[in-house]
Amino acid sequence: MEKRGVQVTLDELIALRTDAHSLLWRKPNFSKAHSSGSKNSKEQGRGIHFAENRLYQAGDDIRHIDWHATLRTDQTYTKIFHEEKERPIWLLVDHNPSMHFGTRQAFKSVIAARASALCAWAFSSQGERVGGLVFSGEKQRSVPPKGSVHAVLPLLKHLADSSAEPPPAQTDPRSLEQAFNFLLQRQLRGSLIIIFSDFWQWHSGLRARLQSLTRKNTCIGVLIQDPLEKYLPEGGYYSVSDGQHSYKLDAYDLDFKRRYQQYSEDRQIALQQAFRQLNVSTIPLWTTDALLTQLKTLFV
Repeated sequence: MEKRGVQVTLDELIALRTDAHSLLWRKPNFSKAHSSGSKNSKEQGRGIHFAENRLYQAGDDIRHIDWHATLRTDQTYTKIFHEEKERPIWLLVDHNPSMHFGTRQAFKSVIAARASALCAWAFSSQGERVGGLVFSGEKQRSVPPKGSVHAVLPLLKHLADSSAEPPPAQTDPRSLEQAFNFLLQRQLRGSLIIIFSDFWQWHSGLRARLQSLTRKNTCIGVLIQDPLEKYLPEGGYYSVSDGQHSYKLDAYDLDFKRRYQQYSEDRQIALQQAFRQLNVSTIPLWTTDALLTQLKTLFV
């Protein structure tokens, strides 16, 4: 595997600004998750959008009369518009040890960095306030959401710096929890939170924290996966290592392959079920497929 697939550089992430142009004709898909944090506001914001129809009242703007409803019911209806409150965007990027793995084009950590960089460029170019958090072990690098393209560069620098560092020797099982705590401490309301992770650190104890975030915000989980995590290759012996220990997989052992695949499927089902119950939409992001094509599901 080329070094380019093992880590990212700042120059590479900056260059993705050109590729992000293919997303610019689309708008952020804020409805991707159904959260109570998505609501209308009368505060000055990004624009106005249709809310409902009601019977015309004296003083209503005649330009907003709904002629289709009026002709259909023989009563005069008017369209009501609410201003949409500005919605900051937080990009959470997991660079824990399990993300430093990949068998095809790149490590999952590299895919996460590239995907979040593309989203940061696309969102920022459309005037959205973008910030992020890159987390690995106990280390956290954050940039608060800002409405300038200059806010993207510090986030990209954090991504490149984190990618260049060796991952922690051991996985900190609290890292994802600490990332959620980071946002909870900021008492966010009305934000769009996109989490780029393989969610190997997910456990039932995180439900309460993620649920607290979804009460007032929209959350989307971008599940980054490598094919080997789901299926073992054809018969053969394969050496694998976590950086400290080496293992040999026997792909001739059909029972082992069945149990391996069943474990992967059970984990996916449990994760999807938990996210569904929390009203968190999930989007798969494979290390093997074209990144831009997969990311377009985040936009409408």
